[in-house]
Order: sequence, then structure tokens, then C-alpha cells
Amino acid sequence: MFRGSAASRILLIGCLCGASACVADTPVSDALPLQAIQLGPWLMDVGPTQITVAWTTLRPTLGKIRYASETGRPATAAESSATTDHRMLLSSLSAGTRYRFTVLGDGPASGSFTTAPDPAADPSTHPFRVLIYGDNRTNGGDHALVVNAAQAQHAELALHTGDMVVNAKDQRSWAHWFEVERELLASTPLVPTMGNHEITDLGVTYSRHFKQPGGLPYHSVDYGNVHIQVIDSFEIQAGADPHAGAVSDAQKQWAIEDAKAVPLDHHLWMLVHQGPQTHPKDMRPGHGGLAGVRDMIAGIQKVHSIEAVFAGHEHFYERGELDGLHYFVIGGGGAPLEDPNPAGEGVKTAVKALSFVTLEVCGCHVAGKARDITGKVFDSFTLADCPKPCGAQLTDPLEVIATPNIGTPTK
Repeated sequence: MFRGSAASRILLIGCLCGASACVADTPVSDALPLQAIQLGPWLMDVGPTQITVAWTTLRPTLGKIRYASETGRPATAAESSATTDHRMLLSSLSAGTRYRFTVLGDGPASGSFTTAPDPAADPSTHPFRVLIYGDNRTNGGDHALVVNAAQAQHAELALHTGDMVVNAKDQRSWAHWFEVERELLASTPLVPTMGNHEITDLGVTYSRHFKQPGGLPYHSVDYGNVHIQVIDSFEIQAGADPHAGAVSDAQKQWAIEDAKAVPLDHHLWMLVHQGPQTHPKDMRPGHGGLAGVRDMIAGIQKVHSIEAVFAGHEHFYERGELDGLHYFVIGGGGAPLEDPNPAGEGVKTAVKALSFVTLEVCGCHVAGKARDITGKVFDSFTLADCPKPCGAQLTDPLEVIATPNIGTPTK
């Protein structure tokens, strides 16, 4: 374990801004020893100039991070107060730039990320890859197989369709989930949505790990020229329980107002656990499409076209189109697989497989692939296209990007 004294100091050569901000060039006391990392690190709230690095420790400690771009000088950031739930906002970063970081502690943990593209730049010159997966349910080896295959695609952003664990009250399940996801979470900013299994403890643990303090489970995210509405289809305030979804009128109205502010030339996606349509072979109560989500979509479509809805809840892959709306069920992340009904209305493809989806976004173009755990593509599709060519190429997804430690201290 790294032991410090009250007299020891770390001089910040970077600046951390936010709720736990430190001021650049201010000495920070190292009176509290650095503790072993319990969960994480994981990456959230990525933007063109900032990102949040999160992790937990068993006992309160002052978190410290060293980070640098591929060509820049290392900087150090530190929290101003001790805590067990660490969320450090790294700011003043460069847009569309790859960074490496190390969370300093007993057994330092390293990772990397790429900041979001500059919103003022031509989006056709800054392509990026998005990973979508979900319904892991802590199913041991199957979950790991999906995560390992997904990580090989080296996406810049990951969307999770919900149901990370079977029972949110069981902290051992969360520990297992974070361990399986460790390498992916340390290299890919995560945008999750609330699943019905996340509300078995009324959403307490999910909120602790993934919500902004005081924030709502539903919100929106901008990444390049993509706007993502993160919808809560199991809204407790609307009467939802782990067996039945619900969406409040307040959330529906928020979604409409949020969509009004999205530029018409931007891609609008919806991320939700129980989506508008799904066709399991064996329909049972609490499954199939959710009427509240369909009502929400109808309202949004009056002000902005929704390019695609990405959902989970059912444990298979389904892609369909109804009334011009592209919808997906991406629930093959490790939970016990179920049989889809390929003859369902609007269904284009339905596959029972451990699987995930990647999307290639380049300006007005969006193309996607569904893969199984061997990396084999079993479905390809185009969500958006235009005459303007894509001006750049993405890195080969098979290329492995090394992430060495940055300035790991000696004991």
C-alpha cells in the first residue's frame, strides 16, 4: 500500500474542475493513505473537453489521477476531500484526442479514452464507433465472452441497454459485474439506462454508480453529431416495479422538449430498457413492447425524426422497422437466452445469440453490425446515408491499442 505522511505533497501540474475540483499549482496533502480500488475505474460523462473517472474504495481516501494525451506532458489531479465513491472530472482536455490515465492507489489501475469530437468541426472528418450491449445479469462466463468480444472492437463510446445484475440488492453481483467489465470500462465511456433488475433496490446502487448527484434516471447525451435520449422505462415515480414498466407524463414531456432543441441534421437515438416493440416467441406479462414508450416516441416524432431506438429486456437480438422507425432489441449480453419470433410484425432479423452491436458514425452516415461472441457478423444494416462521402476512416477494430501506466509511483 502506498503510505504518505502529512508533510508529503503532490504538486498539481494539471487542473481538475467540478464538485471535487482542485486548483492548478496547489499542493495537496497526502495525509490519508491511498487505498486499494474496490470497483472500477469506469468512465462517464465524456465530452469534447472533459470526462469523469469513477471508482470506489473501501475506506475514505483522497483520489489522485495522472493523465496525459499521447503527445502531451503528464498532469496530476486530486480530490479536495476524502471519499469512498470517487468521481473526478478531468477538464480542459482537447477534443477528439486520446488520453491515458492512471488512478493512483494500492495497485494502480490504468486506462484510456478518447474525448468526443469537436461539435464545431466537420463531422464527416471525425468518424467514431459506438458499442451497444446489455442484459448481462451476471451470468458468469457468458457475460465475459460478450464483453471480451465487444472490447476487441475498440469503440469510443458504449451504450448499455440495462439489466446489469439479477438483483441490485446483492453487492456481490455488482462486484462481479464490475470485475468482468473492468477492461472495457477503463477504456470506453459508458452510457447506461435503468433496467427492471436495477430497481430491485429502488435504484439505489445504480444511482450510486451511474447517476449524477441529484439527477434523474432519464437525461440526454451529446457525442459528436449524435444526440442520445436515455429513457427510464421503469420509472418508479410513475408506478413501475421490477415486473412492470411505466413512464410518467413528465418524462414524456421532457423528451419532447429535449428533442426540439436537437439540430435537424443531427442523429437522434433513444436508449431504453423496454422498447416500443419486441417479439419473443413465448410472450409473458411484463414483456413485449411498452405502450408508454410508444406514446413518447409518437410525441417526439412530431418535432424531430428518431433515427433508431435501442432497447434490451428480451434476451435475444431483434432488428425491425414499423411506421418508418428503426428499433432494436439488444439483450444478448449474458443473461439466459430466449427465443425470438422472426415472424413478428416489422421484424427484419431475429437471432438467439450472445451478441452486441457496433455502429460506425461518420457525418450523415450511420452503418451497423451485429456480432456474436466469435466476432462473426450476423446482421448488417444502414441507419442513415447521404450523397456526401465520409471524409475519414476509422481504425481497424482488430488493432490493439496499448495503454501503459503513466508515472506509476514506487512504494
